[in-house]
Amino acid sequence: MSNISKLPPLNALRGFEAVARHMSFSGAAQELRITSAAVSQQIKNLEDFLGVQVFNRRGRRIQFTEAGRQILPGVEKGFSNLADAVRPYLNPVFADYLSCSTVGAFAARWLVPRLPGWTTLHPDIDVRISATAEVVEFERMGIDMAIRLGTGEWGRHYTELLLREEVVPLCSPDLLDSDNPLREPGDLCHHQLIHFTPPFGQLNTKWSDWMEIAGVENIDPSHGLFFNEGTVALNAATRGQGIVLAPRVLAVEELSVGTLVIPFETKLPTDLAWYVVMPKQNLNRPEVAAFRDWLIGEAGELS
Repeated sequence: MSNISKLPPLNALRGFEAVARHMSFSGAAQELRITSAAVSQQIKNLEDFLGVQVFNRRGRRIQFTEAGRQILPGVEKGFSNLADAVRPYLNPVFADYLSCSTVGAFAARWLVPRLPGWTTLHPDIDVRISATAEVVEFERMGIDMAIRLGTGEWGRHYTELLLREEVVPLCSPDLLDSDNPLREPGDLCHHQLIHFTPPFGQLNTKWSDWMEIAGVENIDPSHGLFFNEGTVALNAATRGQGIVLAPRVLAVEELSVGTLVIPFETKLPTDLAWYVVMPKQNLNRPEVAAFRDWLIGEAGELS
């Protein structure tokens, strides 16, 4: 008997892999375009073939059994190897749109200004931007990929570094040579502080922490202008109303044209960066892979 003849039915393994990714029979059914009952039958066929349970069902909730947990890595690797084997012989078919989720500030200040370049390269593929900071449930929300600030850990999802982030002081170049010029951090005593707390991630933009690193004393970091929206805070700094601590990536356009400058080298340390995040299987879609490649190329021009 060959090794292949000892394998469970392929559909049963496919159903198991889909349920394992979604931890949901209905989610797997939606992806496979079959009914939840059919998925349940596939799992039963697999369990009958193996003689063990792969999931424990508790109402609508499911959990791996020890057998299911041990089987999953090999099944995932097997389907990955199958996809790699046939990929060179598949003609790529581009869908006419893709959906991308990111936080509003990143969309407005980094992504949207660059989208005309994508449209020039791929005029037949629309990009649908969902501006939200909530956790992305890709299948349920109909999202193909996301751009998120974090440490690069998103479970079993594919992640790729897009842009490293850092928090820096920013001001109008007019302040550098004003009546009270900014030459060193202590000169902040003559200027208004602009405060901005990002609504996404855990970026630290506290002036008190920056002053401690910079060795600045005798300046009260609790006064100034306070904003809860990055674009407004950056606009205030651009108009010369003070100095703001903000994520550098969100100010890349102003820095490139010179309407904002970084007056001091001291920055607030962070291990956070912007990442492309998506279910691994979405990379098999040519329009998603093309958009990922374009994003990485755009980010590379800034490095």
